Amino acid sequence: MSSLQIFLISIGLAMDAFAVSLSEGLTIRQIHPKHILKIALTFGLFQAIMPFVGWSLGAIFSDKIIAYGNYIGGILLLCIGFKMIFDAFEEQKCDEDIKNSDDSETKSNILLLGIATSIDALAIGFSFSFVQNLNIISIIIEIGLITFIISGMGVYIGNKFGNILGYKATYFGGGLLILIGFKTLLLEFI
Repeated sequence: MSSLQIFLISIGLAMDAFAVSLSEGLTIRQIHPKHILKIALTFGLFQAIMPFVGWSLGAIFSDKIIAYGNYIGGILLLCIGFKMIFDAFEEQKCDEDIKNSDDSETKSNILLLGIATSIDALAIGFSFSFVQNLNIISIIIEIGLITFIISGMGVYIGNKFGNILGYKATYFGGGLLILIGFKTLLLEFI
């Protein structure tokens, strides 16, 4: 797996956290660096931990399904990408419902959001276990740092510019994962 692919996967995974960070930024009236740091650290840590957990689980079971590794990895990337796009449609509908309701000032639990936005990273980590000669430590550091930076930007942008981007960021992230999934599957047939 190339450095560019790892970078694109990192960006794709961070898009869920970015979209949630944007919405969190909307709820903060007076933004302080501690708000940005708390959200960005939570999302960055979970996005780094979950691929490692997935990779570890995959390594345990890899000898049983190694012959199908690239197929499984490609299909997982496709499924995760399509799931992200589906979730973005749902998020868009929820955003419209919230705008039309009187109860739009609900607070979210950042820890639960960190877990929820990193479930995709768990599956990606599982698919990493089928790739030979992969330095998982450098990959999870890259995923965590990119998510940290993008989430911090999301909180700031959400606070300053409202919810213009919101679910569109998730579409982008899902699309990236779908493209990488198709590429992974196509390489098996070429």
